[in-house]
Amino acid sequence: MELSKSIRERRSIRKFKSDPVPQAILQEILEDALWAPSSINTQPWECWVVGGETLRKVAQALYEEGAKEAPPRPDFKRTEIWKEPYLRRMRENGKRLWGLLGFDRQAKEQRKAFALSMLKFFDAPQAVFLCLDGELGDLSLFDCGCFVQNICLLATEKGLGTCIQQSSVFYPDLIRRYVAIPQEKKIVVAIAIGHPDEEAILNQFRSNREPLEEFVHWQDIT
Repeated sequence: MELSKSIRERRSIRKFKSDPVPQAILQEILEDALWAPSSINTQPWECWVVGGETLRKVAQALYEEGAKEAPPRPDFKRTEIWKEPYLRRMRENGKRLWGLLGFDRQAKEQRKAFALSMLKFFDAPQAVFLCLDGELGDLSLFDCGCFVQNICLLATEKGLGTCIQQSSVFYPDLIRRYVAIPQEKKIVVAIAIGHPDEEAILNQFRSNREPLEEFVHWQDIT
């Protein structure tokens, strides 16, 4: 698959088949993903790949905590207040997704159930927990983003699906209860990975992109 096609075909998968991805394939993806650029070649990313009973226990613990409406306590600060134009983009995306699912503004219970399904990794058979040494700075987070993008594009190339999730790392203490991630390794995101359930209506959803002129500013370019 051409790189440009992988970039455009990658999407957030929100329903997976139950059969796991063989470790050999996951290893191929990660070995190629390691060639992401990083500041001064520090290669700051570290990840734990989890599946089977361990992931089921993690998912259940996160689900129960979310069902209690426990306040999130992620290792990295999350944005609490969104300003424009980010708020508009976020709302428009949500409106389109709820419309696909047939939810209206009053469907609070359905929206809550959807939010809780995120904590179960959308039933993905495996997940990658991307971590960063807590003493490293913001540029190392950028480096981790390059690594994560590589994982997702390589998975797309192999016909797999991914979903990069912040919500699944809202309760890192619960993850560490089952996964041997040291306290000094801060959990950045989780990546749900597996075979997409192409029949699921959720996987028909594609987010929009704003036109190029919204983001790119040209100066002294001919």
